[in-house]
Formats: sequence, structure tokens, C-alpha cells
Amino acid sequence: MSASNLQPTLDFSDNNLTIDGEADAMVAADLRQRGEALLAGAKGDITVDLAKLTSASSSLLSVLLCWQRFARERALNLRYDHPGERLLALAALANLNDALPGFSAVRPGVNPD
Repeated sequence: MSASNLQPTLDFSDNNLTIDGEADAMVAADLRQRGEALLAGAKGDITVDLAKLTSASSSLLSVLLCWQRFARERALNLRYDHPGERLLALAALANLNDALPGFSAVRPGVNPD
């Protein structure tokens, strides 16, 4: 496995799930499963911190949508914090900002003035 295909780390504590590293197509299925395993025992409001992500891809958007559906099926409120500009742009391109709580509040390249 090359350095670019290392698994991103997931840390879950105090209802905060942090993703750290690169999340590309090679790791998407495993990332989804690991995240769902961590969310399975959660209750209430969950924040997913995306600040430490070093990549953005449609595969990652798919994982986030899967986690959103997984959470909704378990009556969890999932919110994404700190989506980077590239991830926001991909979500906007796919018209997914409103489907991912935390993405709709920030629009890439929009000047509020």
C-alpha cells in the first residue's frame, strides 16, 4: 500500500467524530464501515469534524451521505463542521449542500457583500 492510500484515522469522543488524513476512493468503503461502527452506539447530536481532512472527493461525499442516512435511521442528528473549500465545491457541484447539515451554511466562492 502506498503512502497515499493509508487509512484516515477516526476518533470518536464526546459525540464528536474527527476524520484525520486522506479519504480517497481506495479507502471509502472501509471508512464508511468504521464510521458506522463508531456511530452505532451514539446518542443525540453528533458533530463530524472535517477540519483535518487532506483531500476531497466524490467518494468522500458518498461516505458522508451514507453516514447521514445511517444516523437518521437511528434518530441521531449528524452535523458536519469545517468542510474545506474543495469539499464544499464538490458538494455544490453535485447539489448536495442541503443534504449534508453544516454544508448549506457555507457556500464556496460566495461573497456575502
